Amino acid sequence: MSVAVTVRLATAADRAAVTAVFQDLDRHYAEGRVLDPDAVTAERVERYVYGEHPTEIALAEIDGRAVGAASFGMLFPGRALTGHLQLKDLYVRDGARGLGAGEALLRFLARLAQGRGCTRLDWTTETWNEGAQRLYDRIGAARLAQKIYYRLEGDALERVAREG
Repeated sequence: MSVAVTVRLATAADRAAVTAVFQDLDRHYAEGRVLDPDAVTAERVERYVYGEHPTEIALAEIDGRAVGAASFGMLFPGRALTGHLQLKDLYVRDGARGLGAGEALLRFLARLAQGRGCTRLDWTTETWNEGAQRLYDRIGAARLAQKIYYRLEGDALERVAREG
């Protein structure tokens, strides 16, 4: 049986519907833990979905000179319907690599995530970027074998956008 599915951007008027969907999502992934009350979920939807969390930039400096940056944003939902910080890009300039700027940026983001009530900080790296992987392994970040990173771009993005 085929049904027509429509998709639109959620608005402020959709708070209750968005909250209900996320409550169901939390039940789906609960893995035996006790779920938070609906009022807590509603507060988190307000904070993480309808709050103002644009892309943000953390800047690393040495002697007043910018040597690296991390672009990141808040995403919702994360584990147990908390927010999570998603690191999009972390970059340290050539002359500053190995001086601690990358680690300082990650530590800053970890503290920021905790301060905002997030339960996780996620990011990706290219398979060839061994220097970044050494840093991430050294600080104790877990490599997630259970995740597969997908991307649509170019012709594939165009095809998916126009079909259906």
